[in-house]
Amino acid sequence: MEALFERVFVETTVDTDQDGQYDLIAVYIKRPKLDEKVPAVFVANPYMLHCNEDWYDLYDVNTNIQAYPSQNVQREDITFHPKDPVVCPKKEAEQIVESSPYPEPDPSAYECISDLYGHLLERGYAGVFSGGIGTRGSDGLTMTGSEEEILAFKSVIDWLNGRARAFRDKTRTVQVLASWCTGSVAMSARSYLGTMCIGVAATGVEGLKTILPEAGISNWYEYYRHNGLTLPAMDWQGDDLDILAKYCFSRALDSNDFASIKPLFEKNQKTLQEGEDRQSGNYNRFWDERNYLQHANRIQASVFVLQGLNDWNVKPDQGIRLYEKLQELGKDRMMLLHQGQHIYTYHLEDSPTLGLIDRWLDYYLKGIDTGIQNESKIYIENNLDQKLWMQEEVWPPKSYKSYRVQGNGNQMIVDDLSQTIYDRKQKNTKAWLDELVLTQNAHSLSFDLETMKEDTRFAGRAKVSFRARIQQPTAILSAMLVEKGKQVRLTPNLDGDENHSFVFKMEEKPSDYFVITRGWMNAQNRLNNYSKEAIDPDTWYTYSFDFVSNDYTIPKGHTLSLILYGMDVDQTQLPFVVTEIEVDTTSIVCDCPIE
Repeated sequence: MEALFERVFVETTVDTDQDGQYDLIAVYIKRPKLDEKVPAVFVANPYMLHCNEDWYDLYDVNTNIQAYPSQNVQREDITFHPKDPVVCPKKEAEQIVESSPYPEPDPSAYECISDLYGHLLERGYAGVFSGGIGTRGSDGLTMTGSEEEILAFKSVIDWLNGRARAFRDKTRTVQVLASWCTGSVAMSARSYLGTMCIGVAATGVEGLKTILPEAGISNWYEYYRHNGLTLPAMDWQGDDLDILAKYCFSRALDSNDFASIKPLFEKNQKTLQEGEDRQSGNYNRFWDERNYLQHANRIQASVFVLQGLNDWNVKPDQGIRLYEKLQELGKDRMMLLHQGQHIYTYHLEDSPTLGLIDRWLDYYLKGIDTGIQNESKIYIENNLDQKLWMQEEVWPPKSYKSYRVQGNGNQMIVDDLSQTIYDRKQKNTKAWLDELVLTQNAHSLSFDLETMKEDTRFAGRAKVSFRARIQQPTAILSAMLVEKGKQVRLTPNLDGDENHSFVFKMEEKPSDYFVITRGWMNAQNRLNNYSKEAIDPDTWYTYSFDFVSNDYTIPKGHTLSLILYGMDVDQTQLPFVVTEIEVDTTSIVCDCPIE
């Protein structure tokens, strides 16, 4: 289809670079050359126009976690309240036009996503792409996940609906209208991009008819923290929100532009570091600002959640918890769970993904009755047969079975990384995991819960509870649920090309186990994730925490096992302090979503 390419600078409602003018953000548009108006699919992409690769320096996770006296933090102390709106003067434009033609750069320079938007262009949708505040060509500062970032992207929706202004360039003299747009807008894409879908939808902005977040973050705290621990994406230990903000601050790639804002950028980085509070790992007002899940009641758009069940970057609960909240509120929704990692599944063989997306957008943006609103709300790819897509109406689909461990009195976990096979320099995580799961060792406790008499589906969010006495003022508590049994298993690795056609590979030889899910807690956060409680080494306390959700079928004859341990070399900080954790094994209860 013949297309027009344009660039405009949308006027936001924020002034993050504090120059007395509303920040402008560069927006790139590729739309069908048609006589009639068209709907738009908007991609908010802070990675656009390249990033600061040389600035991506991780924190050292080989460090002890800090112990605190009891804090007595109250919920109100950590509740974020919206900031006062920024008021800046506006000058009238000298001219108003209906287009802003711009030479189309290579798509990799502005899109950096997938081939979905070429497909949608052919179906009569405009693609709208913006990097947001702090990115190359735009004003402002990267303030990852913040109210300001969300409001800036919201302004694009407002412009597409005639409620905000855009200009041909930064002089603000020529105003550009979006008269080509019907006002019906979707937001989509993966990871940080999918996160912005959720954040903008949670403002309740008019005109945003639907969002399709793929592996989107609904709660930034649960991405970088967990129950009082610093716990970012697996394989990205040492990452944090300030690092992501610095990485995405592509204004730095323009040396002249960067020089003008460098002092303010450095001040902003310090503010982010203070707010994220790596030392305590507690939930606070900074993280509350970035928790979109609590505003799900404001969402007016329909939501199509797409999530990988083997995604340990943006963990499954980011999408699943959003879906559960929408389900509770009775919002229009759908969810697709696949067996992949952090990927798109448009070209996964036998996947319904692309067909569902086409019909979903046609219904919510064009008003075509495709029947999608009357079909199953949940699609789940089976791990024993990747061609099998199970369909459900509610989540979780399974009831819960409670396992009480047949314990043998008090047993000790000695959390001492130096006594394991793990090497801090080599980072041999697979060897550590094999040792943890397959051997009797001093640094974990393992309990077989049930050997399955038939294929058994584990579908939902498990929970573990136990009593323990800890001989240090703080500790990391971890748990995992493992399926044991020799078998050739499906992997999340691709056989084929994500952008053309692929299936998931099978293992080349049988493996002995599969980790279904994990959970973690800072022992000082036994009551909540925002306040530390002092630990008396002579006192027994009850610890309880959730595992990450999953949908996994355990084969007949295989055993579901629970493992309790301390630090997790795949996820947590790696202390040098030796910590003894005495567990009352008779107190262990594990609730699992199986029937």
